[in-house]
Amino acid sequence: MLNQENTLVKLKKFEHLYQQGHRSVLIDEALNKLAQIEASELQRNLQELTSRIAAFEKKYNMPTEVFSEKFDSGELGDAADYIEWFAYSDMKAELIRKLQILQ
Repeated sequence: MLNQENTLVKLKKFEHLYQQGHRSVLIDEALNKLAQIEASELQRNLQELTSRIAAFEKKYNMPTEVFSEKFDSGELGDAADYIEWFAYSDMKAELIRKLQILQ
C-alpha cells in the first residue's frame, strides 16, 4: 500500500509540474511507453479471460449476456462454474474499462 501511495504522490508532482508549464520529452516518452506496456498487459489478460469465457459459453451453449441475465435473476443457481463465469465476466468488463482509459 505504501508503494501505491508513493506512486500517486509522484504522479501528482508531475501533474503539478505540467500544470505550471513544465515540459519534458523524457517524461512524455516515459509515460507513453508506460501506457503502452500497461495496455499490452491488460490486453493479454483480456485475451485470457475472453478465452475462459468462451469455454463456458461453449460448455453451456449460452452467450455470456444471456447467462448474466439468468444468473442475476437467480434462474441458474450458484454452481461453482456459474460463479467463476460471472467473475470472469466482471473482470473482463473492468479490463475493458481500464483499456479505454489508457487509449
